[in-house]
Amino acid sequence: MLRTILSAALLFAAALAQASSLESIQRNGTIVIGVRDSSPPFSVLDPQTRALKGYDIEFAQGIAKRLNVKPVFKTLESNDRLPWLKQNKVDIVVAVLSRTPEREKEIDFSVGYFVTDTRILAKKGRFKSDKDLVGAYLAAANASTGAKLLRQSFPKTKLAEFDDVPEMVKALQADIVEGVVDDAPVLAIALNKIPEAQRSRYALSDFALALEIYGVGIPKGEKALQTAINNALLEMEKSGEALAIFNRWFGPNSSAPIQRIFTINPSRN
Repeated sequence: MLRTILSAALLFAAALAQASSLESIQRNGTIVIGVRDSSPPFSVLDPQTRALKGYDIEFAQGIAKRLNVKPVFKTLESNDRLPWLKQNKVDIVVAVLSRTPEREKEIDFSVGYFVTDTRILAKKGRFKSDKDLVGAYLAAANASTGAKLLRQSFPKTKLAEFDDVPEMVKALQADIVEGVVDDAPVLAIALNKIPEAQRSRYALSDFALALEIYGVGIPKGEKALQTAINNALLEMEKSGEALAIFNRWFGPNSSAPIQRIFTINPSRN
């Protein structure tokens, strides 16, 4: 009998430890969202206000609004994103998280809310084609798709992993690495932050290494939550809010002007 009671208690505890469902999120009135604080223009901590801001932050706020709950942000590093979801430290992750087949084995994703490509920031003329990658010493963020891309598709490169883009750019300027691999808008921001006297020495590669689709990370099997988030994103597109957010962070007057090559839709983009 005691063994049966203990088994039942363990099963109950395991059930409580499972990822937060849509019902429990709405019952609590809050949604805990994992975000970055050093990935401009997607998410950054404002040094004056100490508030988070950026493309990802506004989408996270839009999702919470449509779920009728309060967003609670928890900052994390790139390599925390999947573990924190699986360990129930956060309800969802909105943190420049690219959708990949490998990640989809561990977590679920929303429809894509941002589409871009992966490029290289380096000295002008260093990387004219992917043939120039052979033997190159490149930097990428820890646990990023850029790092995985280099390992899997460009094994003849040498890789150094860093915690964030500013560290990688410092290594590039110090000639420790030959290039920084990340998504184009992130690198455009980084390039604009290099002092003007040195900026002309650097440029983004003309060729792309891969296409990236960002999605909201959701605990595996939480279909109701996934559907609610997809509906929220689709409503943001339909209302024009998604385009307004894009223009605020990537429009002609932004610090990383790029063309919007996508719309948020029910397909996988």
